[in-house]
This record gives sequence, structure tokens and C-alpha cells, in this order.
Amino acid sequence: MGKVLNISASDRGQVGSANSRRLRRVGQIPVVVYGHGKAASPMSIATSLLGQLLQHPGLVEMACDDGSKRLTILKAAQRHPISNDILHLDFQEVKMDELITSEVRLMAEGEAAGIRQGGQLEQVMFELEIECLPMDTPDMIRVDVSGIELDGALHVRDLVMPEGVTAVTDGGLVVFQVRTPKAELPEETEAETEEETEEEASAEKKEEK
Repeated sequence: MGKVLNISASDRGQVGSANSRRLRRVGQIPVVVYGHGKAASPMSIATSLLGQLLQHPGLVEMACDDGSKRLTILKAAQRHPISNDILHLDFQEVKMDELITSEVRLMAEGEAAGIRQGGQLEQVMFELEIECLPMDTPDMIRVDVSGIELDGALHVRDLVMPEGVTAVTDGGLVVFQVRTPKAELPEETEAETEEETEEEASAEKKEEK
């Protein structure tokens, strides 16, 4: 079960790019909260909270200016196309008895059997879309990779999901695989290269004669 992250949020009133730039200059990030048929609420949070929020896949409880508290999940983050800085966040309000979809991180656990056979473990998928009740949202899903043989793979349908959690991502997609390393071609030595160059030059002279 994931824990709830508690943050403070302020009503930002005005919307628009000019107001958003002003907020970012004073250490605030514009956000919007939507859900349950309510009008989208433009708000702002402290920029210092970004690190915690982006590492937290579960519930976020917002303490608002008017004294109310809103239970949400982070749904989207808009980034600057060049600097990659966070420009805007979208939150969805949720209810404790309603199923939600979210994305959680995947982490390998154990040593794949194929590694002992000379293979290399590759993580193909890093996040999994899941469906569950809000309080059942895991911080991450640990994946036992010990059974993956050389040139074998573990798919979404093979994952052991926590109780109450269902994978939404296509079951046929690969999560981890063990591949045979590609054989590296031997590097030519400087002497071999010079010898080949001399042989080519000699052959060209003979053709000219």
C-alpha cells in the first residue's frame, strides 16, 4: 500500500501564460486539479515540492487555502522542450472507493539465470500502467527476474501483481529480457593497417605499369 504525500496548494485565481511565468519566478509551479464533474481548479504549489512529487506514484493530499483537503494523484507533467524544466502539473481528484489508473516504477530483483550463462539483463519497460483503489497504489513493483534464461524474456502477463492491483498495460509486452552479447570484432593493429596500405599502394603501381 502506498503512502499519502501531504502538500499545500494555493488558489492562483488568474490563468494564462503571463501569470504562469510570474508564479515560476517566485518559486511556484502552476497546477490544475480536475475530476468528479467539478470545474478544473487552477492552483499553485511550491517548486521545492517537485522532487517529492515526481518520485511519488501514489496519493497526494492537497491542503487548500480555504481549509479544504483534496485527495489527488499526479496525472501529467508538462516540461519545457529545451530545458526540460517542469512548467505545469495536472492532478486528478479521486475517491477512496473508486478504481483509478496510474503508472508505477518497475525494479528488478534477483539475478537472472541467463546471466550465469553469459547473457546480459536488459530492462525494456520501466513503468507499468495499473488499476486499483487509491490506497492500494504501490510505490513500485519489484520484479523477480531469477527465472529468465539466456535469450528468454519476462512479459507483463508474467508479473506477480500486489493484491488488489491489476496491470492495464498489454500483457504481451516485454518487461525484462536476457540477451546474448554481440561478438566484438577484433581491432586492427596499427602495424596491420600500415601493411595493408603498403600492399594496396604496391598493387596500384603494378596496375599503372
